[in-house]
Amino acid sequence: MSVGTSQIRNIAIVGHRGCGKTALTEALLFATGMTNRMGKVDDGNAITDFEQEERERQMSISAALCNCTHKTVKINVMDTPGFAEFFAEVLNCLWVADCALMVVDAAAGVEVHTHRVYQTAREMNLPLMAVVNKMAGEHTDFEAAVASINEMLSGAEAVPVQIPVGSGGGFEGVVDLVSVRMLTWSAQGGTWGAVPESMADEVAAARESLVDAVAANDDELMEKYFENETLTQDELASGLANAVASGQLVPVTATDAVNSLGIGALLDCIVTICPAPDSRGAWRGTDVRDADTEILRECSSEEPFSAVVLSTMSDPYVGRISLLRVVSGTAVADANVIDAKTGERERLSGLATMQGNSMSDVASLCAGDFGCVTKLAHALTGGTLCDAKSPVVFASPEMPAPMHSAAVVATSRGDEDKLANGLARLAEEDVGFSYGREPSTGEMLLHGMGSAHLDVMVAKLARKFEAQVTLAEQKVPYRETIASSVQVQGRHKKQTGGRGQFGDVWIRMTPLGRDGGFEFVNEIKGGRVPTNYIPAVEKGIVAQLKKGVLTGSPVVDVQVALYDGSYHDVDSSDQAFYTAGEIAVRNALAAARCVLLEPVMAVEVSCPEEIMGDVMSDMSGRRGRIQGTESVGGGISVVRAQAPLAEMATYAADLRSISQGRASYMMSFAGYEEVPAHLMDAIVAAHKAVDEEE
Repeated sequence: MSVGTSQIRNIAIVGHRGCGKTALTEALLFATGMTNRMGKVDDGNAITDFEQEERERQMSISAALCNCTHKTVKINVMDTPGFAEFFAEVLNCLWVADCALMVVDAAAGVEVHTHRVYQTAREMNLPLMAVVNKMAGEHTDFEAAVASINEMLSGAEAVPVQIPVGSGGGFEGVVDLVSVRMLTWSAQGGTWGAVPESMADEVAAARESLVDAVAANDDELMEKYFENETLTQDELASGLANAVASGQLVPVTATDAVNSLGIGALLDCIVTICPAPDSRGAWRGTDVRDADTEILRECSSEEPFSAVVLSTMSDPYVGRISLLRVVSGTAVADANVIDAKTGERERLSGLATMQGNSMSDVASLCAGDFGCVTKLAHALTGGTLCDAKSPVVFASPEMPAPMHSAAVVATSRGDEDKLANGLARLAEEDVGFSYGREPSTGEMLLHGMGSAHLDVMVAKLARKFEAQVTLAEQKVPYRETIASSVQVQGRHKKQTGGRGQFGDVWIRMTPLGRDGGFEFVNEIKGGRVPTNYIPAVEKGIVAQLKKGVLTGSPVVDVQVALYDGSYHDVDSSDQAFYTAGEIAVRNALAAARCVLLEPVMAVEVSCPEEIMGDVMSDMSGRRGRIQGTESVGGGISVVRAQAPLAEMATYAADLRSISQGRASYMMSFAGYEEVPAHLMDAIVAAHKAVDEEE
């Protein structure tokens, strides 16, 4: 079906894991006739959980795109993961959406990941709707769920636009407060009817609260309201849509997705309340040639073509599949465009719409629409495609730094080549995943958002690329430094049958402040060391500093001053003075008091208030230092701390155990600090034992 930009709605379904986002997506597709049966996560047949790893783990791992049509309006739906370790997938969906559907469990209320998603959406100025889901479950409380949403919100108000009829096993449907009708379950979407007389007073009070909230955010409606005039249904709907678009109100709906209850009313809200792509304002980009020059692109088919890549998938048969949002202009099948980042030509081959992993070819996509293309050669996730005559670059969201690393080892030599190819492809697919070799330990490390994230990557390596690998705990990348200044000689003298080797230097090694790095100072006067040999001395010093005397780790935060030396007219050479520099460093490290440095991480844990003490106690047991705590609303607190990386290897699993999966954390590198003396001796002894075995 061909639609115009104003007849499109783009929503990202977000929330804590287990709140029913995928089930809600299935219910929307079923209610609009896009499917003839509702898939289930537990049965492994949900349309948007199509990866084998998702079906085995019964959770969404990557964002998935699908679409449906309600009342001639096309709704593009992005089902996002609710597990904190896959938050990077959520970021790009929020970037390209025009509204976020924030799903909240009717029994649990706002949970940790919901708060994080809300804060991100607010930072992006993204309108929100809330869906209180699982109303047919046990211990449901719609009013308490709404209260928890309001407690979490900052600068906005959550107001019900629907109220449930019954709860738990007695949940029958919802009453829409704008149209004052009741929706009950009957086949796809439900059936509209009159409000029961027994609910008249409750509905009237709830509608008055809605009118109050809408009028308070619209001067014209407020004036009419104060004059005791009744707002028409159209005025109320229009005022509500404006308040949502401006971020002042968060409308709340009620559903039970698994039983397809309340879905028709939710669809009506999406169509009437969520903004169309062309009402969100122009996209802000920059000139390809000058990053300081801003370019505005209206979401209109009259503008030059531009699009952004929100996700990349690898298919063993099709190859690279890139999910797109058309920002401006029209995407035409097989059109030639450019990758704005590289300037290289790309072709919009295989232009299609997506239904999970199923593609339907289309001739074109208008501004604001979503789809996919195949076999892009250069553009990756977060990239911009555009008309070569009107280039523009749109900045993608900054991804969170990986929090968990593990060493990866191929099980056989044949798997090593497959591993290299597989890692490159997976890094294209998953913006939260990266890999690289750690110079100080020589290990190939995988970097992700948690242990579960890396387990998924290993499973994909085996399934998609036939690379069998194992994960091991990474070696801690220690560093060494000195705690006292020393002055030593480095003398290299070797006599052979022919020309000998002679180099003689005196150096002073001094500790610098933390993160001081390395500094070389030339204090030679009077030609005691010829100028042409000094670079060789520095190179020898730098080379020897790569391997300390405690654990063989790099030596950092030192200044080395070359202040004296001697040479031989015949036997001196660059190589001789290079070796003399190495010897001088070895002598200095043997004479100085060396200390071991360990990486320390900044950790931010979001958790329910009632387990904050357990989280803090566990962190203290990891040699962590609590930096502070903060209540962020919705019964959620944030604990900020610093802890050594050596103590954080199992933190993701341990935190899940402590919180029963209700907490999440973020971790980033904070710096290096000295290892306590009693621990340093044990670490050094362990390293020496390994060296002796090898």
